[in-house]
Amino acid sequence: MANVPLIDQAGRHFTLASLRGKTVVLADFLTLCQEICPLTSVNLRDVAKALPQAGAAPEIQVVEATVDPKRDTVPRLAAYQKLFGANPHWTFATGDQTGLDKLWAFLGVNHEQVGEDTKPAPRDWWTGAPLTYDIQHQDVVYVIDPHGHLRWFDNGTPNTMGSAPPSTMLRFLSAEGRKNLASPTDPTWTVKDIEQALTYVTGQRFR
Repeated sequence: MANVPLIDQAGRHFTLASLRGKTVVLADFLTLCQEICPLTSVNLRDVAKALPQAGAAPEIQVVEATVDPKRDTVPRLAAYQKLFGANPHWTFATGDQTGLDKLWAFLGVNHEQVGEDTKPAPRDWWTGAPLTYDIQHQDVVYVIDPHGHLRWFDNGTPNTMGSAPPSTMLRFLSAEGRKNLASPTDPTWTVKDIEQALTYVTGQRFR
């Protein structure tokens, strides 16, 4: 599954195998999630920001790969990245539906398309169009070592420790998303948890 073709927010093609030699922080997400994913992105943005300060930037790459490739096109990923702030150590990825489904199945991540049942339907933060479906999915974060081995795993709610997503995404959050931001339900994970996992895998210490 490391050879599943992926495309980043700049339209560059890559695979997880092409990142061998680096430690990879990998999470699933979709840009139209209203509950958890924007909070995952807040934490992973802050992990990526900390890498140069720790002297670990060349050896570690943060990757968020979509479970919704039908809507998460390259331009949409670029727009999402622009909201959160560009960082060369933080990559967003899309690709072929079949390939991504196989990747997430291999990693044990369940996801399912369901009809949008909120009335009135929420509107896309980028286009303003009403949403017609959602993707229910597990919220996971992996740390993969330079040899391609899974070394750390978390399945829980991101705790941003009070750090909010960009204003556009904050307005997009549902009532459940705002509750997760204010008072995330256990089990949770923080930026510090990821940094401790990276220290365990790489030996690199963070402040």
